[in-house]
Amino acid sequence: MTTPRKLVMRISLNALEHLGINLYSNIPAVLSEVVANAWDADAEVVTVIIDKLAETITIEDDGTGMDRDGVIDRFLTVGFKRRDELGEETAYGRRPMGRKGIGKLSIFSIAQVAEVYTTVNGQNTAFSMDREVIRKAISGKGQQEYEPTELTTWPAGLTKGTRIVLSKISKSLSGMTVEGLKRRVARRFSVIGPKYNFKVIVNDSEIGPEDRAYHNSLQYIWTYGDQTEFVSQCKKLERPAEARLANISDELKKAGLTLTGWLGSVAKPDQLKDEEGDNLNRLAIFMRGKMAQEDILDEFGQKEIYADYLIGELHCEELDLDDHGDIATSSRQSLKEDDPRFEALRKIVLSELRYIASKWSDWRRSDGAKAAAGVPAVATWLNGLQGDTKKKAERWIGRLNTIRANDEGDRRELLKASILAFESYRRREDLDRLDTISDSNLAEILPIFESIDDLEVSYYGQIVRGRVKVIETLQKKVSDNEKEKLLQAYVFEHLWLLDPSWERAKGSEHVETLVQTYLASNTASLTAKEKKGRIDIGYRTATGKHIIVEMKRADVATPLDILVAQVRKYRDGARKVLATTQNKGWPIEIVCLVGKAPPEYYDVDGTGPQGVELALAGVNARIVFYNQLLENAQRSYADYLEAHEKLDNLWGVFNAIDDFSVTKA
Repeated sequence: MTTPRKLVMRISLNALEHLGINLYSNIPAVLSEVVANAWDADAEVVTVIIDKLAETITIEDDGTGMDRDGVIDRFLTVGFKRRDELGEETAYGRRPMGRKGIGKLSIFSIAQVAEVYTTVNGQNTAFSMDREVIRKAISGKGQQEYEPTELTTWPAGLTKGTRIVLSKISKSLSGMTVEGLKRRVARRFSVIGPKYNFKVIVNDSEIGPEDRAYHNSLQYIWTYGDQTEFVSQCKKLERPAEARLANISDELKKAGLTLTGWLGSVAKPDQLKDEEGDNLNRLAIFMRGKMAQEDILDEFGQKEIYADYLIGELHCEELDLDDHGDIATSSRQSLKEDDPRFEALRKIVLSELRYIASKWSDWRRSDGAKAAAGVPAVATWLNGLQGDTKKKAERWIGRLNTIRANDEGDRRELLKASILAFESYRRREDLDRLDTISDSNLAEILPIFESIDDLEVSYYGQIVRGRVKVIETLQKKVSDNEKEKLLQAYVFEHLWLLDPSWERAKGSEHVETLVQTYLASNTASLTAKEKKGRIDIGYRTATGKHIIVEMKRADVATPLDILVAQVRKYRDGARKVLATTQNKGWPIEIVCLVGKAPPEYYDVDGTGPQGVELALAGVNARIVFYNQLLENAQRSYADYLEAHEKLDNLWGVFNAIDDFSVTKA
């Protein structure tokens, strides 16, 4: 009786470390290697079972399987040249994906223990391999031998093919979902599905081409070869697919290459982030139906905006010919950059990217204008323009569709800003016409004045709208204590919070420095108690007015006599400083921003609120409470906006934009 051959693996520790343990960093990549081996074994069905409770991964196929000699000569032989030994095609006529017989080692990237069960023609072989035992066995120099542990039990139901059970998983299974795994595996193969009679099932859920899950994100697509089936799955294309193969056929022929696949772009960059956080903004290269390099887009250094929207899959079979050298790097995750075939492919792809960049910009501008015109009020505005001016406006607002913006609210603001910018541009054209107006047509100047007035009204209306939004947000989201802190840092530079009519005067920096120096010296002379009650004091100029703002701590109530004396001192000192400036005749107003009123404010039988107001008015001052500041500002602006709406020709357009989505989902 012939003694069965020993199950022996011969491998160096260096090979195990670099081609096994450190080959891949994630479970989908490892499973893809096992799926590729099943394809090479002419499997029709591959099942993957993720058992989170037992922390195991089981992969089973119904392929040809292996007898004992096959296990020893093929599976346990690292570097087995599959194509040389078994031919360029499988019995099913498939072109094998495997080449060097090292992909199987990748299982040790994610698992310590692998149990292998394989059968062919009734011959069953079962064994277990332990990564740490392998390490110890081959820890010496050079190539060492490792004998797997033979298993005597056989799993029920396995009558054909191979089953691999991975345990002691080093990667967490807790966050892995079936749908996520299906997506990642589907993106690594183009042969999964009925077209190629190759099923892959994960926890009873079959993977299909649609599981790549970016079909319905594509807005535009450029195809190479017959991509009818793929294009039919892309339900949200805004333009017909553009066939490009004929345009590069000569270059491909010169390089001895063929190319199929597609390049596409999405409507919004955030559509290229999937549920697992993977970045899909990439251009993958496939050979023999399997991903060979996940991304070559970065290699082109494309800095234009369009590149952030790009995704693609390109297949080039000439990169993996049996009679040519292996183009894959030792990591099996990328291609050799200096290979002439790869260099030729990159040159052709770069020329296509340059074409797509131009086309994308044209299409996005045109479609952006159409989308904006979907807002009835914007369409009315556009239709009110004539000739070249209207065409310029359409191109102008269409440009917002070539600006990076994911958020719908941002896009609405960009659309409003584009309309305002265009109206400003039109006024500049009007001003340029002034030189052509003759003395006899001076009446033409007045409409130009009026158009500039209209634009100023619209600009200020948007400024006020923005201020009101900030005020509303502060009121809703910020506590009283936080409001005080925020307003302290803000109010000196934004006097409109105190009075909407106060816009800070320009060119007054010298005067402000003089008065601020005086106030600082005054602060230095305060008692410790007085300093403790104050947060800050500052001076600003508004048009035609000098303004001093003193901020008291929210929990401090300064007696009226002390407050009046302090205010009088500020006022009189500021007058002396200002007497030497060109603004000496301007009135001085002092605002005391407080959390608590003087005690006398609550004396109903004595001074009371009116008495406090009168006493402070006598020294050109008034009190503003922190908790009333935002309410007062909002009330003042509400009155302004009510009147503004009647004067602003663009107000209705902007309101309509806020109420209408300008981009398609």
